[in-house]
Amino acid sequence: MYHDAIMSEGTLGALMQLAGLILKQDGGVKASERKYVINLLEKWLQSGSIENYLEIFDKYAGPVSAGRGEKDQKPINVKDSVQIFEICRKVVRVFDQEKKVTGIIRFYEMVYSDGHITPQRREVMHTIAKLLNISREEVESIEKFVGGHSPEEFEDPFILTLCGGEGQCRIGKQLTISGYEGFNIAFLRKESVETYFVKYISDQPLFLNGLPIDPMFIYVLGRGSTLKSLNGDVIYYSDVRAWFLAGTAYKLSYVVENLSYEFSDGVKAIDDISFSVDEGKLVGIMGASGSGKTTLLNLLCGVQKPSAGRVKVNGIELYGEKGMNNQLKGVMGYVPQDDMLIEDLTVYENLYYAARQSLADLSEEKIVSEVNRILSGLGLLEKKDLKVGSSYNKVISGGERKRLNIAISLIREPSIMFLDEPTSGLSSRDSELLIRVLRYLALKGKLIFSVIHQPSSEIFKMFDKVIILDQGGSMAYFGNPIDAVVYFRTLDSQINASQGECPTCGNVTPEAIFEIIEAQKIDGFGQYTEERKVSPQEWSQAFRRYHKMKSVTDVKELPHNNLKIPTIFEQMKIHFERNIKTKIANTQYLVITLLEAPILGLLLPFLIKYIADPDSSRYIFAENENIPVYIFMTVIVAIFLGMIISAEEIFKDRNILRRERYLNLSRGSYLSSKILILAIISAVQAFLFVITANFVLELHGLFFEYWLAYFVTSLAANMLGLIISSGFNSVITIYLVIPLLIIPMMVLSGAMFPYDKLNRKISHVDKVPLIAEFIPTKWTYEALMVAQFKNNRYSRIVYNIEGDTHYDLQKKISNADFNSVYRIPELKKALETCRLAYIDKKEGEERSYVTTVEPLMKLLVNEIGVMEQYDFIPTFDWKEFLSPEEFNTEVAGITLTYLNEAYDLFRNYSNKISDARDSFYMLNRDKVDYYQERYFNYKLEEVVTKYYEKNKLLVHDNSIVQNVDPIYLDPPIKRGPHFSAHLYAPNKYFFGLKIDTFTFNLVFVLFVNIILAFVLHFDLFAKAVRFFEIKRMRKNFTGHWFTIFLGIFAKHKDKIHI
Repeated sequence: MYHDAIMSEGTLGALMQLAGLILKQDGGVKASERKYVINLLEKWLQSGSIENYLEIFDKYAGPVSAGRGEKDQKPINVKDSVQIFEICRKVVRVFDQEKKVTGIIRFYEMVYSDGHITPQRREVMHTIAKLLNISREEVESIEKFVGGHSPEEFEDPFILTLCGGEGQCRIGKQLTISGYEGFNIAFLRKESVETYFVKYISDQPLFLNGLPIDPMFIYVLGRGSTLKSLNGDVIYYSDVRAWFLAGTAYKLSYVVENLSYEFSDGVKAIDDISFSVDEGKLVGIMGASGSGKTTLLNLLCGVQKPSAGRVKVNGIELYGEKGMNNQLKGVMGYVPQDDMLIEDLTVYENLYYAARQSLADLSEEKIVSEVNRILSGLGLLEKKDLKVGSSYNKVISGGERKRLNIAISLIREPSIMFLDEPTSGLSSRDSELLIRVLRYLALKGKLIFSVIHQPSSEIFKMFDKVIILDQGGSMAYFGNPIDAVVYFRTLDSQINASQGECPTCGNVTPEAIFEIIEAQKIDGFGQYTEERKVSPQEWSQAFRRYHKMKSVTDVKELPHNNLKIPTIFEQMKIHFERNIKTKIANTQYLVITLLEAPILGLLLPFLIKYIADPDSSRYIFAENENIPVYIFMTVIVAIFLGMIISAEEIFKDRNILRRERYLNLSRGSYLSSKILILAIISAVQAFLFVITANFVLELHGLFFEYWLAYFVTSLAANMLGLIISSGFNSVITIYLVIPLLIIPMMVLSGAMFPYDKLNRKISHVDKVPLIAEFIPTKWTYEALMVAQFKNNRYSRIVYNIEGDTHYDLQKKISNADFNSVYRIPELKKALETCRLAYIDKKEGEERSYVTTVEPLMKLLVNEIGVMEQYDFIPTFDWKEFLSPEEFNTEVAGITLTYLNEAYDLFRNYSNKISDARDSFYMLNRDKVDYYQERYFNYKLEEVVTKYYEKNKLLVHDNSIVQNVDPIYLDPPIKRGPHFSAHLYAPNKYFFGLKIDTFTFNLVFVLFVNIILAFVLHFDLFAKAVRFFEIKRMRKNFTGHWFTIFLGIFAKHKDKIHI
């Protein structure tokens, strides 16, 4: 109760030496003064140790003097001055400022024990105070406080007088409180150490923390302390502090009314909680595990919306229809239990970027100054240039990490702060230092809520108020922490229930509260049962019955708000700069990211650099059978690396995002910066991979096409990686999902399995399956295959004055040959079947005849129409006669003649083009051969022409499907937004516009990226995951109660009468 700061034996000995040297001045120590020292030692020490320290005092004070007069007041001698100086020098090194101030007050008590102080002793006291670095103003207020006996003598800005009854005091800071008639109580505030002292002058009893105190003695008013007279109301430490600070802080009223919250499965997490509190308070939220502490904190700060009830801040509703009220966004600061730190940035950089995100109205110089001020105030300035590190690879201590988390919220000076278990994982020393920081912030006028678990006595007493939750989220107590101990001990009918703390050491045991709350019943055998003595609902009802909730002064003005959010563009710029610094600071990440692409670009091409001739060491690109494999690997490497670099990007920032979402910062700006940085990384990786791999494989030309295809594929992978990073709450889950995405992309890319050989439920014979249209690798793989075959320098050799290239000529030859070799013979076969059916047709069998010939005639009409599209093929005027009703042998003969003419025209056209091609080759053989070896590839030609395809054509839906030379076959022209085509089509049609496949495919993938960006921005995938999780939980919950019902029914079915 009288507890000063803990002192070592040497420190107490030094104080006794100083006390003796002070009191020996002016004629020596008096008996009353020596008795006062004995009383102090009795309060500090056990009886066995008093004699030792009294002996030290007597040695320096000398013999007891009978009295002193004016002639005894002579200057201090040199020896005493030197001793005082040496002792003070030792004390300065071991005492913090609070202990120094407390020591000076004790010295003044000694010299004032006879009611006055001599000038000589005052001069010695001033000298000691100066040596202990205590200001003259503080010394003067201490003199008034110690030496004063009436309100008139307590006139000082740092002294507050409490008087009982009207008209008793009118001087200085004074308050009148009923129930304290006949009392003069004085409080001293030492601002430099934020410590309060109390003394009272009265013959009536006064109790400090439930224990009686002596008049005229000075006591430390510790955090959480209470004062009470026999008939008066309790005076709390927080009340005294609020009286001193009145007018120095922004006014706040925080009112909670009937707050409740239910989980999606119907279980109550918070049950009908009400309380109110004002500014300058540190409020602790305590409770057993699972009692709803974090849930309550989330409800109080606006992270979660309650199921019922409301929260008002200065009369403003915290929750609107769409969540947290925007008027209060900047008023509150939230510090979750998990770190909000970026581990690769320094302490300074973490706070600097947080400041730029919330103080947009400040200049760069002011932001830097503010950051340094906050770091200095929280004791982090010396660590400002250290990397934060992770919680597993610590560079700064756990306590420093927690303080930096607080600094990030504190930088914008919120009026109300919420912290979720800030002391978790910290040592007892770090925990106490951290709560002292919160205590300091509360002294500055902030309202602070903190979830706290198993606090020590010292930490428990630092809180102004505590909320104690019981199971089910019911509130068992709200009020002063010391009173909580008294309250529960009283209800439990314990001995000395009115003593809130230990009378000897001053400690409080918060654990005793929960032992009482959770006490279990004992059965007849003396064993504890599972049933509690008092249920949570009974504790809640008892608290409401015995405690009438006190309302705070209703404040109507808007809370103070320093939050100034930058523009969306500025936010993106800040995110981008922060991300760049983060990645540059992570050396391992940087090295691996930059090296993995060129390493793969060296390794994979080296493995597949195939030489066809076993007796030759000369590498010929045209003969390398692995080029299609390389193109496929390029796409897969792009997908794999793109997904790997993005898969954790949002997941590792989830706590930072929670804070930024709390501040209403733009999610779009954050995502845009991420996408931009990943795009830059992917572009660099694409450059390094392609330039390395193409060099090893001696793949000449088309560098830009390969780079662009890799880059666009990687962008799609980046988007997919960001989506799963945002959607899952476990890094293990993220990396388990990656194969589920990559493997289907490999299978459905078109490289591993022909689309027409897949399951018929998903495949089509004439075009790419619909499911494959959603696979980015299909589009980029096809784009590269077509570009490599069509756009290499060999295929682009110009053969004639019309500008036809080698590819153009081969395309004309292929189309003509397919018509002459496959289409026309198939049509002749169909025509002959129709003719024979017509001849064999018998009377009464018309239906069978129609069934046989109708699809064949439709085939003839459709395919003749296809041939008519060629300029050199004449129009067939007898198509309307190709129907079961009009067909006869004459029509068959005319049609056959037309098909024969078409056959001759196609053959002649093919021969003509072939001759021209061969003539050019004969004239330019060396050049053509050089280009063919260097730029062409035979294996690639086999793949894109389906050279080994057994079924060269297929008849499907009354049409012939060309199943050979797809690289030379243009898809049918379609109007509107239709773009489906067969694999390796050289061009695509979109709204009737003919577009090169490479260009169209890459633009399409970019369009898909835009759709993925939309999904990412609105977090649709994460919302879908949460929806199915909630659905599963509800299903399990319903099943659980159904099982219980069945069990009850089975147990009592004999008693149920229907």
